[in-house]
Amino acid sequence: MAISTYFSPFYWQVSSWIPSFLLGVVIFFTGLSTNIEAFKDIRKKKRELVLITMLKWTLTVSTSLGLAYVFFSNKPEIAAGLILAGTVPSATAATVYTFLAGGNTSLVIAASLLDVAISPIITPLSVAGLGEGEITISFLALLKAFSLIVVIPLTIGLIIQRIVPQLGVYSKPITKLGSSVALLLIVHVIVGSGKEAIALEINSIPLVALATFIQVTFPMGAAYYIAKALKMDEADARAALFQVGLCNTALAAILALQFIGTVGTIAPIVNMIFNLSIGALIANYFSTVEIQLPANKIIKNDF
Repeated sequence: MAISTYFSPFYWQVSSWIPSFLLGVVIFFTGLSTNIEAFKDIRKKKRELVLITMLKWTLTVSTSLGLAYVFFSNKPEIAAGLILAGTVPSATAATVYTFLAGGNTSLVIAASLLDVAISPIITPLSVAGLGEGEITISFLALLKAFSLIVVIPLTIGLIIQRIVPQLGVYSKPITKLGSSVALLLIVHVIVGSGKEAIALEINSIPLVALATFIQVTFPMGAAYYIAKALKMDEADARAALFQVGLCNTALAAILALQFIGTVGTIAPIVNMIFNLSIGALIANYFSTVEIQLPANKIIKNDF
């Protein structure tokens, strides 16, 4: 979608708030379709939940900061976009891929909710001082945008599901189809509206691709093997892989467009391509590798 939009002479011209609205709708339906009953299983997984959350907000963030300063210290807009791509909550795809891979989806859902509380604090701190004042993101402005796009829609979705549980079941097919369409439209609108700015940085895209590839794959691989080294169950280690490595880059692209400019959206969009494609490949691989369990142990994987 990004490539076809860039080379197409036509694109859908809309108001600047439309991408935020589309993502807000997706997150609302995510909250509406989230399996709240699955949280009961987390009581036995508090250690794993804490470890996965720590891995995401140390490993992924430090990797993103390191890549930004090593590769783009002279291009603060691209650097800021790269940092945003690694400091937003986990992607909805993390839950889907964990489910396909036979991982513990309950763990991913619980960790994702913690992400929503942590991200508004970590994200502005991560870009503070970048480019010696060339890039400034107001903490309050970012918190407001984050609340409107993520926190409020997610909360409303969870509350409605709590009141009318049947809606959660009926909304799942809509959520899956709507999420895919909305993400494509978000990428289309952002790339279409910023063609000229992106063209000025076209020579940087191969380096952005390299940086974002590392940004996705290194945290994924490291999280999985660290989880195994810490004696986590295989299903929990697979959950750690997707939760730590896959960030909500659609949100990162929207925040970059709002606070940085079109150039800032390049890294999140490229990251989105990698995290969706690599995540799918790994999920498909793990789906063929059966998890060996003791005879008295059963994994309940609700989604």
